[in-house]
Amino acid sequence: MFNTTRMGRRKSYLAWLLVMFQFLFIGLIVITSPLTQLKPWVILFILAGVGLGLYAIQTIRLGNFNISPHVKPNGKLIAHGPYRLVRHPMYTAILITCWPMVLGHFSYYRLGFVLGLTIVLIVKLHIEEQYLKQAFPAYLDYTKTSKKLIPFFW
Repeated sequence: MFNTTRMGRRKSYLAWLLVMFQFLFIGLIVITSPLTQLKPWVILFILAGVGLGLYAIQTIRLGNFNISPHVKPNGKLIAHGPYRLVRHPMYTAILITCWPMVLGHFSYYRLGFVLGLTIVLIVKLHIEEQYLKQAFPAYLDYTKTSKKLIPFFW
């Protein structure tokens, strides 16, 4: 559901730019992590994040899954599984995985990567919510019963 107005095209380009930065920051966090020296608590968070991400993908089904914030044609609004608590569980999963990786092997440049990733995901989340509100009239009601990113909080 792409908006063909000039503002719509700008938002679409921004969305794809955010996807690019998302993967750049994740890649930088992973390649600067001492993967053979991870602390046990970091491994637990990584497993929790990967588990949540897989649960979210299984719930939304691959046909509805999209790495960009755009709504797929014939997409469906999903409000069960992890989506009943948070509207963006895949973003939550990324943060649950990446923040401990940085904090478990801290450096200021790695902190910059994870802060950049967090900002990118929040901006992307807001764009995605605008698209979802346009695509699904029931989305506004759904936002009243779920949180954006952190269950029971925000």
